[in-house]
Amino acid sequence: MEIKDNVSIDGRDSIDIQENISIKEKIGFGLGDTASNLVWQVLMIFQLYFYTDIFGIPAAVVGTMFLITKIWDSINDPIMGIIADRTNTKWGKFRPYILWLALPFALAGVLTFTTPDLSMSGKIIYAYVTYTLMMMVYTAINIPYSSLMGVISASPKQRSSFSQYRFMLAFSGGLLVQALTLPLVNYFGTDNTNVFSAELNQNTIELTEGGIGSTKLVIDADYGNDSIVSAKHTVIVYREELKSEIDTETDILFLQEGFGTYTFDASKYFKQDISSAKLSVYVINEAKGFQSTMIVFGIMAVIMFLITFYTTKERVAPPKAQKTNIKDDFKDLIGNGPWLLLLFVGVISLAYVAIRYGSVMYYFKYYIGDTSMASAFLVSGTITTIIAISFTEKLTDKFGKKNVFIVSQMIAGTATALFFFVGKTDIELLFALNIIASIASGPPAPILFAMYTDTASYSEWKNHRRATGLIMSASTMAQKFGFTIGAALAGYILAIYGFKANSTQTDESVKGIILMMSLIPAAGSFLVSIVMSFYKLDNKTMDNIENELKERRELEATK
Repeated sequence: MEIKDNVSIDGRDSIDIQENISIKEKIGFGLGDTASNLVWQVLMIFQLYFYTDIFGIPAAVVGTMFLITKIWDSINDPIMGIIADRTNTKWGKFRPYILWLALPFALAGVLTFTTPDLSMSGKIIYAYVTYTLMMMVYTAINIPYSSLMGVISASPKQRSSFSQYRFMLAFSGGLLVQALTLPLVNYFGTDNTNVFSAELNQNTIELTEGGIGSTKLVIDADYGNDSIVSAKHTVIVYREELKSEIDTETDILFLQEGFGTYTFDASKYFKQDISSAKLSVYVINEAKGFQSTMIVFGIMAVIMFLITFYTTKERVAPPKAQKTNIKDDFKDLIGNGPWLLLLFVGVISLAYVAIRYGSVMYYFKYYIGDTSMASAFLVSGTITTIIAISFTEKLTDKFGKKNVFIVSQMIAGTATALFFFVGKTDIELLFALNIIASIASGPPAPILFAMYTDTASYSEWKNHRRATGLIMSASTMAQKFGFTIGAALAGYILAIYGFKANSTQTDESVKGIILMMSLIPAAGSFLVSIVMSFYKLDNKTMDNIENELKERRELEATK
């Protein structure tokens, strides 16, 4: 039977499937995505920056690595879906993987943000191996986790509710990453080794290398203080009693390794006369800071995954008469038109999000000139996104998933495009546009994942077979493939526009960074809204499909 908008099945009216599921279970389920995002958001926001500015790998090389590693990823995603579909334990098909892989997930995250002292070739090989391992473990735990939402309830409305809780808590994980990552990096990376010394001479400061140089040194306004930032170390110079008076509106000055002694005008960086000040000098090792931060996030992720495992249930099983057949599973998958459409939408959505998020650190470091604003920018956007997500269920009940998705993407795309015209001093406008874009970006995420579960039910209704794990692998595959394309494009765009890490950027390279924050992701948002207009599984159609499936299952139970 052809699926059309607002057409009932076999002439029957829609009857909502009622299930009593506690809020506790929905929160427990959602914490699984909080756990995932404690690592995923670090990858999305800081991975490219970490590789180029901290580990010292060229941007184009990183972009190529993201693309090459995706070849294996594109294979292991459906493989994991097939394995999960064929898993049978006392805990169900999908929940066991959340228990078994919580710790490996955390360990892989730590290794990905570890920087061993290797040659450039060694660094590249290490990055390939650890990044591939991270993506494999992410696949192994997140495909079962995403599949769990497809079997946690037979009700489309309940699944939409689970999806809303999931993404509210997923973005809460992102909020933690955005608010805590840089402060934790600074806290754990603090090293009192006397690498540099500083002396005052009237109103100038002499900064002297003390043996161990850094790849690059930058006098910047990071962390609210005048600082020296490098690929490996940050040396912050400040007057103890005037910490609150430091002027953060400074230019960026770059020094090469082996500079020896550098003298700079202190009045340019401090609001008050510091000719009699006593300076303190300490070092922040960003590589050490990122590694320790990932240990903290990893421990938190393990705890949250365990909560998900112990608080959730699997309520929907494949038809009893269904026989295991990988060939038929893939045949059903390729013939699932709504699934194919959502796969494309998911890839494009994550690609433009990855480009925009991946450019945030560069945007604030090299265009705005103050990386300390990056956390506030990200946090304010995420808070408004979480608030917007809380209204998703009501909006989709009234207007339908597809309509809410399309309108939200159009608004988000328009606000994002306007970033192209924001000047470096238009901070209020910058934050206002980000809040508008973030509000509009809230509903599409839970809607998209709820739609994935709908395509699993559609496949069962159409083919009398259910392969939830394989179908839901689309969600993880789209996430990773989209992220990979976006991150790779970000690396290539930086290279094309002449970006050089930890150096003064040309007007051309700054333009490339601005495009990554504005017109490029906006184009992706407009594209997915157009594609989504062809999606056919509206609310009424899905209610009818689920009710027919319910009748089939009840009939099978009597046999």
